[in-house]
This record gives sequence, structure tokens and C-alpha cells, in this order.
Amino acid sequence: TISDFHPARNGHFRPALTAQMKQGNCSDEIMELFRTALRRVPESNRCQHCYVTAAAMPLQCHEQALSLIAFGVSEHCCCWVDLMRSFYNTASIYEAIGDYQSAQKNYNQALLSIDEDKRASYAPEYMAHMMRTEMHISGFEYTEDLNRFYSIAIQADAFSQSFQKKMFYRFLAEVIIFRKQGETEKAKASYYSANEMLKPGFVGSLTNHLKRKGYPDTTGATKEATAFLKRAKQYF
Repeated sequence: TISDFHPARNGHFRPALTAQMKQGNCSDEIMELFRTALRRVPESNRCQHCYVTAAAMPLQCHEQALSLIAFGVSEHCCCWVDLMRSFYNTASIYEAIGDYQSAQKNYNQALLSIDEDKRASYAPEYMAHMMRTEMHISGFEYTEDLNRFYSIAIQADAFSQSFQKKMFYRFLAEVIIFRKQGETEKAKASYYSANEMLKPGFVGSLTNHLKRKGYPDTTGATKEATAFLKRAKQYF
């Protein structure tokens, strides 16, 4: 019943409701309980509860997760941060289920939702996501959009570019772009760097630090990405 799931005094849900959702209980009853309990949370926190909870739900509940984010935006969005994070988490869910066009669209919407005076500082982060989705959309072929996304993504600071996933997909983009530009040696170097990252036991510069913080640091290599690397071997 709803009394089992009322929020604590700090405005956060008690664990029982969200725990069930994170474990894959996405029944209509549970989703309605969540929406009802949300009324007891401060208005400024409601949208956040939606997109954070949705991001933690398993992929088999992706339709309910996307619906929950949309509900948060339509009913409880309070600021550009809510909108940005909602679009970002929506994009992440679409990317996880392999709908790369929808993912790219929502990453772009997330960037455009940021206040104009702050948008430029976020651009490299979002262009890295759009670069990754563009490669999957194009079948890892060269496109002008890929080149554009890459040129902005590499403007990120050194720390941001040190995450394994960003490094790995940057190397893949460089294989494609440098080959197109006739810079074979650069493309070859990026090809070998990407393959090195796929070897068992690879440790990036941030891997151990992130592990101590409880965060994984992986390449996020998809089957499409690894298949591209196998095909690319013929070029070098």
C-alpha cells in the first residue's frame, strides 16, 4: 500500500518502492504507487526522482522507465537542469537498447536544453555521446557529422577524456576520420590503441580511482564496435 512507501523527512523515498523498481518490478500498480508517492516529495525534487529512478531500472523495464521520465518532464520539470538530465537519461536508455537514432536525438536535446551562457562548456561532453551514436548509426562509416562531433569532443579536458569509454570510442572515430583524410599512420596508431583497450586486464588511468569510488570504468564496447575493429584489421 502507499503507506509502505511514504518518503522520509528529507524528501526522499524510503527504499522499498524504488528497490522493487530497480529489481524489475515495473507493474502498473508499482508505477502508480510511485507517481502517487511523488506528491509527498518537495516540488523541486519530483522530476529528479523520476529521471534518477528510471536510469536505475533494468532494461526489460525500458518502456516504463522512458514513460516515467516523460511524466517527470511534463508534470514536474522545474529548471533546465531537470530538462537536461531527463533528456540525458532518456538518451542513455535508448542507447542501451540499441536505438541509436533516438539516443542521438535526445543527447542533442539535452545539450540544447542547457542555458545558452553555459552550453559551450557542456558541448564536448555531449558531442562525445553524439559521436559514439553517429558511428553506430552510420555503420562505422565516415560522415561529416562524425567529423564535426569528434572535433568538438576532443576539446574536453584531459580528465574527461581519460574515461575508458570516451577513449575507446575516440580511437574508433580516429580510425575512421584519419583513414578518410589519408593519414594512415595516425589511423593505424588509433586502431592499435583501441585493440589494446580490449585486452583482458586493461587498466586505464582512472580505472583504479573510479573503482575505489564504486564506479566501473569500461570501454562499453558494443558488438558493432568490436565487429568494426575486426573489419578494420584489413586496412593495416
